[in-house]
Amino acid sequence: MKKVLLAIIFILLFQCLSANSQDIDIGISMSNGKIRSFYFALSDYYRIPEEKIIIIKKRYPIIIEDELPVILLIVREAGVDPDVIIELRRRGYSWYDILIRFKLYPEVLFKRYIIYGPPYGKAWGYHIKRGRIVFEDRDIIVLSNMRFLSEYYKEEPEVIIKYKEKYPRFVDINYEIREMKKENRLKQDWQEERPFKDHPSKEERWDRKVEKQKNQDNIDKNELKDSKKEKKKDNKPFYEDREHQGKGKRD
Repeated sequence: MKKVLLAIIFILLFQCLSANSQDIDIGISMSNGKIRSFYFALSDYYRIPEEKIIIIKKRYPIIIEDELPVILLIVREAGVDPDVIIELRRRGYSWYDILIRFKLYPEVLFKRYIIYGPPYGKAWGYHIKRGRIVFEDRDIIVLSNMRFLSEYYKEEPEVIIKYKEKYPRFVDINYEIREMKKENRLKQDWQEERPFKDHPSKEERWDRKVEKQKNQDNIDKNELKDSKKEKKKDNKPFYEDREHQGKGKRD
């Protein structure tokens, strides 16, 4: 009986230690602010727990961050488990082959995001061979991220392309767009709050009115004094005029 009890305690302790180590690993993987922001956006857009995205990345190190939107897109559209998709990838299937295997056609999935004509061309989602569009791995990755970022942040595809010209990784692009959106929201909030801050209260309006009246009274008093001085000056006797040297004398 004691041996059984000890065995149960040992198993429970082992499970606790495993859970704690897993939490620590997740904490370490999420220490990078840009990656954390990227995972959060993916989780929010695809409606999948953030922990599952972390587990996919940690379980399969061969998957880079920019490929996560491809996997999650297939999971959502085809209703398959991520492990199935990654296993096909490990067996040498291209992203295009995997999409076609699940009857997902890039021309349909990315219709809005395939940019035709210069200056984009092959660099932005496709190239043409013998009159038909050919999608390589890089094309599928670019298009999946463009769709995700454009729809999540409500930006036109051309905006994402402009960011891509400056930042090579979509992790960085997501971070930059997020920070730009945050800054714009702060400016908008400040502009909306400013009229209320500038608008005086009833007491402040009364104080201002009283102060204004006091200032006007002071102005009126000064004007009255100046007027009296001028009037007094005009009423001086002729013999007190400074032009006459013999003040107070008569001829």
